[in-house]
Amino acid sequence: YFSAYKFPMKINIDFNNLSGSPIKKDFVEKIASATLEEALKSGGQGKKISLSFAVVSEEEIKKSNKTYRGKDSVTDILTFAEFKNTKELEKTLAVEKEVFLGEALLCYNDIEKYCLIKGKNLKEELATVISHGVLHMLGWKHGKKMFDLQKRIAGAS
Repeated sequence: YFSAYKFPMKINIDFNNLSGSPIKKDFVEKIASATLEEALKSGGQGKKISLSFAVVSEEEIKKSNKTYRGKDSVTDILTFAEFKNTKELEKTLAVEKEVFLGEALLCYNDIEKYCLIKGKNLKEELATVISHGVLHMLGWKHGKKMFDLQKRIAGAS
């Protein structure tokens, strides 16, 4: 269980559900906040952290995936981070009171199809994908530390 706001940190999440999916803003806020609190620890203390999520159609995410990653396929999430890595973010957090981390495009339909095929719990998978996107916005790269944290967050959702 992750309690809200262990460290006094203001988290602002812009949420646009452009595909009419059943994903609710409060769920995204809960998962993103828990991920930020765990990942930043006391580094976010007293900061205003902003990030953006948009839920888009399969067509839209496929188009963006091709444009930005050169992959002509649908994907669950695309993240556009403002920082190249965690060191760059840490330097910014050390001097700025307000930090915009980036934005993520989520494709609910792709996540739902994946869950049906793999027999996974949809709510847990959504939490995993949202946490994954937040960690990328924090400059994290794929690896055991990242996957373990997003799994813990999703398990607590």
